Order: sequence, then structure tokens, then C-alpha cells
Amino acid sequence: MSINIDELITIKGNKMIDFQQKFPIYESTNVELKGKFRSLGEDKDKSIIYFGLHCFDEKGKDILSESVNRTRESLLITSINSDLLGFSLDKKPETWYNSTNPKENYKKLIGIYYDGNINKLPDYLINYPAYDNYESNNIKLNTPIPKEIYDKIKPFTTRVMNHYCSGTYDYSAASNVTVENKWTEFKAIYNGFSEGYKDIKGKFRPGTKEISPFILANYGQNEKAVLEVKDIELIIKEKPKIIIK
Repeated sequence: MSINIDELITIKGNKMIDFQQKFPIYESTNVELKGKFRSLGEDKDKSIIYFGLHCFDEKGKDILSESVNRTRESLLITSINSDLLGFSLDKKPETWYNSTNPKENYKKLIGIYYDGNINKLPDYLINYPAYDNYESNNIKLNTPIPKEIYDKIKPFTTRVMNHYCSGTYDYSAASNVTVENKWTEFKAIYNGFSEGYKDIKGKFRPGTKEISPFILANYGQNEKAVLEVKDIELIIKEKPKIIIK
């Protein structure tokens, strides 16, 4: 199974190029993604690119970085404030981001795991800044917990974790790379799923059921940045199954 786009594509200015077609993947799937790029702009107008995969869950939704990236500490909710603007935990967090610097608000999301199982994507994510900072095991939220989410939380069962944002999508093939004025190939090989608490280059995000390639071209640039793209390939292989009789 593969996708091969050999036509020349010319892109002016900051644009996202999606290839629309989704491909299913499994535990045994290996993927190679590659493509050739060339800048037509000079000096500061050389193209900046991101190149990688959309990872889609079983419902066809993008699995974004904030659902994957988290600190290692999970804590139990013991009670919820009557105004739904906070909750108490079984202990004060030790590793949650607690900076008062607003530039670090992207590190202050909270993932909620209704049944306490943290070995999966969160059931619900409170977006940043979910909280400002904390001084005890009582976490004050900036927006109330939706009633339909409150109804699913079970004190002394439901766990929460501190999530944070990084790159929105997977950028294993190229991340914030300046492309030269000659044809240059960028590629990535994917094998298996990331485990634990963060994105890993060359690994599918946890919960991925389908993938699709994308290019973020001329990131943050105007139309003086012109990018040429050709020979985009997505090669999907299944590992051979070995049976010993």
C-alpha cells in the first residue's frame, strides 16, 4: 500500500498541504515517508517547512500533541468544588507545571481519566491554561468543568494528569527546517507506537488508527517564500508474521 505523487507542486506563502487520503495502520505497520523540496526564495525568504503525518483516532479525529504529552504524575480526584471551578487531589502535585509566566500557559492542560486507566489517551482534556498555579492539593480551574464531564468523574477512581502542548502534528520528517535552493530529500521511517508520556520521532501517536501525510509550507512567511515539492511517497509495509511449527 502506498501513495506516490510525482507531479511538481509550487507553493507561495504559508500554506498547509493535505493529501486527504487516509491509510489504516496496525501494530505491525512500518511506514516510510519521503519527499523532495527546493526553495526558490533567497536568504531570509528561503522556505521553512514541517513535514510529517496526521495521526487519526478511531473516530477519525486528529490526535494532537496535547493529548499525548504529559508529565509522569497521575493523581486521584477526591472531591469537586460545588461551583465546578476546581477539585481536590489525594496529594499536592510535585511535577505539574506551576510557573506564573504566562508564556508557559501551554504547559497547563489537565487530562481526565474517568476510570483511572492512564495507559491511553485522556477521556477529556481541559485546555490551557486550565489553572494558574497551585499551592496545595486544591486545584483552582479557570473555567468550570462541564456538567456532562462532572457526571462521569468518580472521586477516588478518576485520575488527572498535567498535559502540555508541543508540535500540533507529527513532524518526524522535517520540523522547522530551512530548505536550500537545491533539491533536498527529507524522510522519516515509522515503526510502532510511542509509549509513556511524550511524542517520539518515528513513532505513531498512541491510539492512531489511520494516517495521512501533510506539508506545512513556508511557515510564518509571506508570498516571497516559494517552495517546490515533488516525489512525495508514503510506503506502508506490514512486518512479516513468523510462525514456528
